[in-house]
Amino acid sequence: PAEGPARTHLSSGHTIIATGSRPVLPPVPGADLPGVVTSDGAFLLPRVPSRIVVVGGSAVGAEWASMFHAFGAQVTVVEMMPTLLPAGDRDIGRALARSFAKRGIRVLTEHTVAAIEEGRDGSPLQVHITSTDGQSAEAVPADVVLFGVGRRPNTEALDLEKAGVATDERGYIPVDDQLRTNVPHIHAIGDVTGRLQLAHVASHQGLVAAAVISGHGGRVTYDVVPAVTFTHPEVAGVGLTETEAAAAGHDVTSARFPFSALGRAHAFGATEGMVKIVADRRNGTVLGTHIIGPGAGDLIAEAALALSHGATLTTIAETIHAHPTLGEATMEAAMAALGLPLHTAPSPRRR
Repeated sequence: PAEGPARTHLSSGHTIIATGSRPVLPPVPGADLPGVVTSDGAFLLPRVPSRIVVVGGSAVGAEWASMFHAFGAQVTVVEMMPTLLPAGDRDIGRALARSFAKRGIRVLTEHTVAAIEEGRDGSPLQVHITSTDGQSAEAVPADVVLFGVGRRPNTEALDLEKAGVATDERGYIPVDDQLRTNVPHIHAIGDVTGRLQLAHVASHQGLVAAAVISGHGGRVTYDVVPAVTFTHPEVAGVGLTETEAAAAGHDVTSARFPFSALGRAHAFGATEGMVKIVADRRNGTVLGTHIIGPGAGDLIAEAALALSHGATLTTIAETIHAHPTLGEATMEAAMAALGLPLHTAPSPRRR
């Protein structure tokens, strides 16, 4: 209508802002060409592309790469950092890259997309990829280019300044540990807060904000937040990586236990991957757990509980785990970190 969209005026004693975020396209030449999409645009593709270049090897890019490959696409992943899932444990990122390569997904770490052009010889797009050291460059044909890097908060159209709500230089809304903005009766939760952009974090923030508003109190801490990447194989982690633990001043010990040593994994037909535990050598306190393999997203719950209660390697190793299960891998990794004998069968000899 000429007078503009209808508006509804509401009043309340408290307000929660939960408008989320959206993916953005980086300023790469050619990013505005048809066939270049974000993770949101990927949902709208009318068909599976024959060839797709996924820019970004973090959780979003890795998940889409795994999915499109499962649908039959020829997939190339371009990641600027040395490993996939660069925010996670390096061993897990390397293991995922090896698994991708084994499946036929081309992984180019320490590479970046310099430009995208209209394609030649029947290819809709030509993606110019260079190594970060400038030593190599190539043009890769693609039907679709998917950018899985960067998000922007949905705050521009909210007129927050009229309510006196402050935002930072990127548009995110700073909040305290009770989700209050600088205006005490206005809270914010989810991606707009600029904290961990995970659905389960937003849900927990919502519960805390509701409790605070209703007078029951509560605070949010972000020390123990499990994250899951739904690739194949699945990846999950909680707590510090080995690198982060060392940087924080811990005397680090770590150990891994492969799923290939578990009978349950063989019964599932999914033996790829491992559980890795990171701990402080001096007191055995568990600092982080990182998993790649079957059921990683479910197995990480035990690790998160252990971390939130300050469990030690001995606590986990001495906790009886049901057999045969995938969860035994966590116990075995703790035993390995303590130098205890493991329940592993020798590999069959080749005749």
